Amino acid sequence: MVFHKQYADGSPRPLCRGWLHGMSALTSLSLTYKYWNEIPSVATPVVMNICCLFVISSLVHLVPWQSRTLEEAITRIDKACILALCWTSLFLTPQLHESDACRPDFVFSLVTAAIPVGLGVMGVLCGAGPIAFGGFFCAVASSMWHFGMQVEDSDVFYCIVGSTALYAIGFGLYGSQAGGHHPVWGYHEWFHLLVAIGSVISAQAVFSFSAYTNEICSLPGGSSSSTLAESVVGIVTSNSTNYTAEEFYSSTPAIQAEAAVELLVWSGLKLDLSFLPAGL
Repeated sequence: MVFHKQYADGSPRPLCRGWLHGMSALTSLSLTYKYWNEIPSVATPVVMNICCLFVISSLVHLVPWQSRTLEEAITRIDKACILALCWTSLFLTPQLHESDACRPDFVFSLVTAAIPVGLGVMGVLCGAGPIAFGGFFCAVASSMWHFGMQVEDSDVFYCIVGSTALYAIGFGLYGSQAGGHHPVWGYHEWFHLLVAIGSVISAQAVFSFSAYTNEICSLPGGSSSSTLAESVVGIVTSNSTNYTAEEFYSSTPAIQAEAAVELLVWSGLKLDLSFLPAGL
């Protein structure tokens, strides 16, 4: 059964396709069952999503579907699970955190993460192409801003960067079909490997985030001492005559954006912002 060599649409199935995610499915389900009582509630949606991702991917590639329609439906669900993992890890999990200081602004996350990724999920389920994954990168940018500029600890930030890089490389291999079809191990298998590693890193990010406290996360309008924030703020304030580092840290996002614009002006890029409403 699992050694079938052809999909329902007639395309060839490499020998190793699906086995990696099959083993990942067994591993993730076993670990989830064994350590269920130790999984933080904040991390539960992501853990369940990862299990579903591997199980459904295994079904796509290891089961010799006879119906092209059914196979296509399962394949779309498989792709949607990748975006769903983005939705749960970059929007739902942060919003479930018990600390008000650690939760990103709900409206901001809704607009920059939940809605774009949600539309992507619906697009994939309806058969949309690669454009449906655009919301993924929007959500990543949103999360990188929050965990890079508002959180003292940088573990989650670097986990997001790492997993995003792996997913992006995997998408590139999958979309370009680099190397063409191979009877044993090809571009699709590399894509599966990168997604599997990226999922592990995403899980690590969620478990790290679940342990965050008010002392680690900056309060709204408060100070943050992350290395990344220090670097960015140092560049902005060292070239701006109107804002010190302390004022930048304690200001609102709108004021921070204004300081960043002043950096652009200082650099020689003259911007006419007179059309903006007063107070922005």
